[in-house]
Amino acid sequence: MAVAWYRDESDENLFELHMTDPPQILTPEEVFEKTLVRLSRVENCDDEEVQAKVREDGNFMAHDWLEISKEILQDEYEKKLEKYYAEHLHTDPEIRLIVAGSGYFEVRNASDKWIRLRVTKGTLINLPGGLYHRLTLDSNHYIKMLRLFSEIPAWEALNRPEGDTHPVREEHLAALPSDV
Repeated sequence: MAVAWYRDESDENLFELHMTDPPQILTPEEVFEKTLVRLSRVENCDDEEVQAKVREDGNFMAHDWLEISKEILQDEYEKKLEKYYAEHLHTDPEIRLIVAGSGYFEVRNASDKWIRLRVTKGTLINLPGGLYHRLTLDSNHYIKMLRLFSEIPAWEALNRPEGDTHPVREEHLAALPSDV
């Protein structure tokens, strides 16, 4: 299962944060309550039959693969990491099954604080449309994920502050409980 905690805003080394004695661990239920992000675990996620069942059970209309590593992306590696790490939102849900490697998704709660989610092989993460988030790798510099789409993806990524006034952002904020 993914491990989640509030990220220390003062840490300047954003691409190489390691999980050493993280503060205030959040349960998957607490993550959902604060962000509407759903986290679950899929055993044997690298098995094609298991992946097919996940796609069928979720009624996903489309899927593809994303694999990020220095070896695969070569000269584009740093540029891609910067792109994925830019704070952004999508108009449609972002659903990912991590089938190899590991990394971090960071999501904003209702008080605009970052919650860091460490994802590893077997993590199924469902980020709702309108949620500001970003992705980075850990010190292994590798992740492979099955991208699942509940509808044909619009792939509209809106960086902050551009997405602040988008209707899907306003809907997401209205659905969140106010954070204390």
